[in-house]
Amino acid sequence: MRRRTKILLRLTAFLSLVRWTHILFLTVAQLLAALTLLHGPEPTPWLTLAGSIATTALIVAGGSLFNSFYDLERDLIERPWQTLLERPVARTYGMQLAFSFYAAGLITSLLTLELAVALCYWLFALVVFLYSHKRMGFGVGGALLASLLAFGPLLLLAGALHPGSWPGFLRGLPLALAMIALEWRRQWERRQIPHRSEPQRLQLKRQQWIYKLLLALALGLIPWI
Repeated sequence: MRRRTKILLRLTAFLSLVRWTHILFLTVAQLLAALTLLHGPEPTPWLTLAGSIATTALIVAGGSLFNSFYDLERDLIERPWQTLLERPVARTYGMQLAFSFYAAGLITSLLTLELAVALCYWLFALVVFLYSHKRMGFGVGGALLASLLAFGPLLLLAGALHPGSWPGFLRGLPLALAMIALEWRRQWERRQIPHRSEPQRLQLKRQQWIYKLLLALALGLIPWI
């Protein structure tokens, strides 16, 4: 029983480290966009769609693991118990897993996507890696970069499904810009949490959930555009 509990704890810590909720959000967003908003007159190329989703998930998982090494101080303030649960896994396996996820994502892009699109995913992976370093995460610019990276996979998917995705991309652009602005605000306030008093931290944490709810509602609007 003790061994089973240890395995369960490590699995929970691993899922937390790779930010599985973010990966799930991106997967649902890409599926909804591909089957509705970005769907052209031709049948959806399933290999391209699967490759885009898998590449995105692997790169985001690897980037999240890299990020766990550089955001320890802020994470200990924002989510202390969760961070303490993650640290043993991060120290032992985190960097190895991060590089493994990155390699798998880059190889998947080459095997399933056109070369130009695959190279765009490689560039996305590079920016995610660079963003994981603290110096790229500070200030308003850091919050904006985080917001653009959060919605970058949808833009990459539109490129992978081009040219049939172009009309839907233009229709969805206002919603995408609104979601990026909302995410920018969320990221900016999230960065203020470690520097505020305890009552202010609680208020900012509650607002984070409101922003996430609004983003989820906006995601549900994609099929109706």
